Amino acid sequence: MRYLLLIIITIFYIGCGATPSNEYKPYLFQLFTTQYFWADKVSRHIAYYKYNSPQEMIDDLKYKPKDKWSMVITKEQNSNFLNQKSVGFGFAFKKIDNKFTIIYTRIDSPANIAGIKRGDVLLKINSKKITIKSLIRATKERDKNSNFLIYRPSLDKNITISLMAKDYSFKVTKASIIDNNIGYLRLDSFTEEATEEIDSAFNFFQSKNIKNLVIDLRYNGGGSLITASILLDKLMRDMDNEVQFKIEWNSQNQNRNLTYRFETDKNSLDLDKIVFLTTRETASASELVINALKPYLEDNIAIVGDRTYGKPVGMEGKSYGRYIFYLINFVVKNSDGFYDYFDGLDVTKGCYAKDNDFLHQLGDTREKLLNKALLYIDRGSC
Repeated sequence: MRYLLLIIITIFYIGCGATPSNEYKPYLFQLFTTQYFWADKVSRHIAYYKYNSPQEMIDDLKYKPKDKWSMVITKEQNSNFLNQKSVGFGFAFKKIDNKFTIIYTRIDSPANIAGIKRGDVLLKINSKKITIKSLIRATKERDKNSNFLIYRPSLDKNITISLMAKDYSFKVTKASIIDNNIGYLRLDSFTEEATEEIDSAFNFFQSKNIKNLVIDLRYNGGGSLITASILLDKLMRDMDNEVQFKIEWNSQNQNRNLTYRFETDKNSLDLDKIVFLTTRETASASELVINALKPYLEDNIAIVGDRTYGKPVGMEGKSYGRYIFYLINFVVKNSDGFYDYFDGLDVTKGCYAKDNDFLHQLGDTREKLLNKALLYIDRGSC
C-alpha cells in the first residue's frame, strides 16, 4: 500500500553530505510542474541547473505564500521516522528564562528510561555548562556516557543522571484511566507503527468501559493518513461508510483524489465527550482528526490548550537516488468540505491555556491542560 505522509517531525537534523550531482534536478522540477499542489504557481522557465542542493531548489520553487513544508530528506531519515527509530538521548527541551528545560521525553528512549522528567532543568554536561553545542557534541558521541547535572523542581535539589546517546526505538502512545470512566491517551505521532499501539490502547479503554476520552496531541506534529483514519475508526461507532475526510490533488491529478470512510472496529468506542489537548506544535494529521470529527460531534468535542499549528495539506514522498522528496501534493477536507485552517484550529471558548506547567508530568491530573480538560468533561465548559 502506498504510504502517504502528512508531515515529518521537525526535530530532524538534515545533513545531506557532499553536493549531489545534477541528476535529481530535472526529476524534482517535473514534480513541481505536475504533482505539486500549487503547480500552476511554478514558473516553467527556471534555470534549475544553478542550484547547489535539493533543499535550495525546493525553497526557491515552492509557493511561499502558503507552503512552509516542502522538503527533502534522506532515505535513512525517512525509514527511521516511519519505524519509530532515532539516535541520541530522546528528550525535547525549551529555553525558558534562559534555562534548558525538559518539556518531554520520548517514550522508551534512553532519557525516559534513565528517569529524566518533564520540568527538569539541564545545568551541566560532563561538568561543563550546558550549551547547544555541547548537547550536539554529546549526541554525536554514541555509546559513551554523559553525566548531566540536573535541577529537579519537584525535589528542589540538583541530581546527576548518566545518559548514553545511542540508536533506539521508541513508542508514541501511553494510555491510562482517570476517575474510572475517563481515558487519557498521549499520542506523540501518527507513525505507521503506531497503529498497533493505538489498537492496544483502545482494547484497554474498552475493557475499562470509559465514556470520555482525553487525547493529548500537544507535541504531535502529524504523520500517516492511514494511522489517522484508524484512530478515527476507534473514536466513533456505527458510522460505517460515512466520510471521514477527503484528499484532493491539483487539477492535473484529480484521478488521485481519495475519500476515507468510517469503519467500526471491535474496539471502537461510544463516547460522550472527546477532549483534545493542543499547542502550536499540534499539526497536520493531528488537526485532520479534530477537523474530521467536527461535522459529527461538534457539541461533544473540545480543544483545550492553544490554537493548533495550521497544516491542512499533505505530501506523498517520492524517491530518487538517496533522497525522498516531500512536496505538498493535496489538501485534506472534512465531510463538509472544510480545510482552510492555515492559521490553525482555535480552542473551544474559554479553554485556552498555556503549556507552561512543568511541575507536573504529562498525564498527571494536576497538570494544567489535563486539569482543564477534566473540568470540561465534568461541567461542559472550561
